[in-house]
Amino acid sequence: MAPSDLERAAREFYVALAAVLSGDSEPMLRIWSHADDVSYMGPFGALLVGWEPIRASWVAQATQRLGGKVEPEELHFYDSATLGVVVGFERGTAEVEGRPVRVDIRATSVYRRENGRWLMVGHHTDRLG
Repeated sequence: MAPSDLERAAREFYVALAAVLSGDSEPMLRIWSHADDVSYMGPFGALLVGWEPIRASWVAQATQRLGGKVEPEELHFYDSATLGVVVGFERGTAEVEGRPVRVDIRATSVYRRENGRWLMVGHHTDRLG
């Protein structure tokens, strides 16, 4: 069975996340809506609302070049004509101060159709354990 548009959008997010871990924020910046109503609650605990603080966060994360690899697991997809939600886990490793750190996160991503394309409008993560 061919992946849905929402599944492809989620796959793009994880490709973009890998790019951020290697130091390149551009793919991540392309998959987000640039609207004022976007929100991001990353694993660092802050609630960011609006495109500019979210853009700045992804750029800052990329400059850290954390390395490692984070993969999605057990993704579930729910969509309507204009909104899509993806829930699941993000698991892998990143490097913090030169040491590998386990990534074990619950994640919810919200997408909105803008100009015929799914763009991320919300991403919320919680660390497990």
